[in-house]
Amino acid sequence: MISLWGHLSYFLTDFHEFLILIFLAVILCPLGIYHVFKSGVSENRKNFFIALLFFLLSFVLIYSGFEAYFRYRFDQSDSLGFLDVSSRWYGRHVVYNNFQYRDDKDYSVAKTPGVVRIGVMGDSNTFGYGIKNVDNRFSNLLEAKLNKAGYKVQVYNFGVPGFDTWNEISNYYSKDQKFKPDILVWQYFLNDAEATQSAGTKVLTGIGDTPPLVHFLSQHSFFFDYLYWRLAIKYNSAYTALGNADMQQYSIPSVFNFHKQIIGSFVNDLKSRNTKIVVTVLPFFQFFPYYPAEEIHDKMDRLFKRDNVDALVDMLPYVAGKKSKDLVVDPYDSHPNEYVHNLIAEKLYNAIVPLLTKTDKGTFVKDQ
Repeated sequence: MISLWGHLSYFLTDFHEFLILIFLAVILCPLGIYHVFKSGVSENRKNFFIALLFFLLSFVLIYSGFEAYFRYRFDQSDSLGFLDVSSRWYGRHVVYNNFQYRDDKDYSVAKTPGVVRIGVMGDSNTFGYGIKNVDNRFSNLLEAKLNKAGYKVQVYNFGVPGFDTWNEISNYYSKDQKFKPDILVWQYFLNDAEATQSAGTKVLTGIGDTPPLVHFLSQHSFFFDYLYWRLAIKYNSAYTALGNADMQQYSIPSVFNFHKQIIGSFVNDLKSRNTKIVVTVLPFFQFFPYYPAEEIHDKMDRLFKRDNVDALVDMLPYVAGKKSKDLVVDPYDSHPNEYVHNLIAEKLYNAIVPLLTKTDKGTFVKDQ
């Protein structure tokens, strides 16, 4: 009963503007029709005004129905993340643990003897943006596969949306290294080359600026907000512009040299701590099947191999030739879907198993 009242109270608070609008429409439209019917205007005018009032009543009821659907039933994320429906998706499916990482389990700094700890560092792809159930993320799937095969492991997901390489490394030193992972899986995405901030910042600057009326309606209606941004040319073109801006960074010597430097320094430091490093490189899934960034993959693969990471898993060969709709969460969210997360987990499993050894006392990392 308490739960029911809580849901009802939330609905009345959240939907009160439309409830008032429906109430007024249901009361005023019949009154208006009655007054028109009793008036002395011509039959043609009566028919016109009555039809208009019926249209207004129908519009309010139908629009409110769509509004309720987009507030309470529609359940999709979007890549740029500022739509009202995306914030509702986030609220429904994202739960943070005791260290403010997205997971349904708490993390412990203390390590269990005989259990290998694997940290997974990355951005929104690691975080599982667009993935409703965390058990369907590649990090959780990897943990399940390894444990099912008899390897005793813990996998901690350190993914944070919006992070680039320098953010991830900074966060590792300030927060993640306290967990002392035996193996660090580094999810690298091809928007990670930067100097001090993401290349997409300039692209996104101003995209949320709207005329006052549009801003007002977007603030008060999920349905209008969704329609406006789905139909807005600048929103649709932002995906392509973001990808192009990110890819351009790899051809700017000053940016790429800085990028190489921080990657090399980080890898060397991890090696000095006897931490195994497994890198997985993810492509721009929204550009398939005509993929424009093969050269960048080659460039980064050579870089990671030069730095002697313990294993490198570039996902491009495994998704090449496929259509983007089969790889992404939905047409407006270019993050990898459950199929790709499964594929990543499978390839990482194959890369990590050779680094592990099983004994009667547990699982251990080789050569340590």
